[in-house]
Amino acid sequence: MNLLKAETSKTLIEIKTYYPDHIVDVIIKYFLFLAFFLGFGTRNIGNDSFLIGYSFWIIASYIISEASVQLSYEKQIGTIEQLFIKPYSSSTILLVRSLLMFTVSLVKFALLAIVIFLTMRISVSLPLPVLVVFFASIFGFLGLGIFLSALTLIFTKTASFESVISYALLVLSGVIVPFGNIPSAVNKIMYSFPYFYGIGLAQKLGALQKVKILEWVFLFLLNFAAFALSLFFYELCLKYVRRRGMLNKY
Repeated sequence: MNLLKAETSKTLIEIKTYYPDHIVDVIIKYFLFLAFFLGFGTRNIGNDSFLIGYSFWIIASYIISEASVQLSYEKQIGTIEQLFIKPYSSSTILLVRSLLMFTVSLVKFALLAIVIFLTMRISVSLPLPVLVVFFASIFGFLGLGIFLSALTLIFTKTASFESVISYALLVLSGVIVPFGNIPSAVNKIMYSFPYFYGIGLAQKLGALQKVKILEWVFLFLLNFAAFALSLFFYELCLKYVRRRGMLNKY
C-alpha cells in the first residue's frame, strides 16, 4: 500500500506539473482518429469495430511505453540505482507504475471519446462482454511494456523502437485493413499474440457473433502467458546487466 500511495502521489504531481503535455496528447489522438476514420474507417469496417481497434491501440501504446520510458529517463539522470535499492522489487514498481498509467490512459481515452462523440456524432453500440475482453487484455499490454523495459535495461534508448512498435500496432489493429481481409496464414500468426487476439474477439462480440467458451479460455491463457514470460525475461535481463555492471550505463 505504501508503494501504491507513493507512486500515486508522484503520478498526480507529474500530471499537475505537465498537464499541457496530456492535453496536447489528447488533441493529437483526436486528429489521428479523424485522419484514420475519415480516410479508412467508413470504407472498410463499421464504427464499432473501428472504435474497438483504435481504443485497444491507445491504451496499449500508453502502457507499453510508460515503463521503458521511465527506466530510460532514470538512467539518463542517474537515479536508476535508487530504483533497485528500494524495499520493493523493480518489477513490482514497474507494474504499479504501468497500472497507474493504465488508469490515466482510461481517463484520457474517456475525454477523447467524449470529444469524438460530441463533434462527430458517431453511433456506437457495444455489448458488455467487450469490456471483459478489454480488461483481460491488460495483462498482455503489461507484458509488452515489461518486455520493452527489459530491453531498456540493456540497450537504454528504446524510445524510437517503442514508437515503431506503437504505430505498427495501430496499422495492424484493424482500423485500416479489417482482419477478415488479411491472408489467413498471416491472420493465424497475428492471432497468436494477445493484442490481436483480443481485438479480433472484441470485434466479433461487437458484431453480435457467438463466442465459444474455448475462445474465452484462450484469451485469458494467452494474456497471462505473455505477462508471465515477460516477467521472466525481465528478471533474466536484470541479472545480465548486474553481472556486467551495465545498470547505470547510459
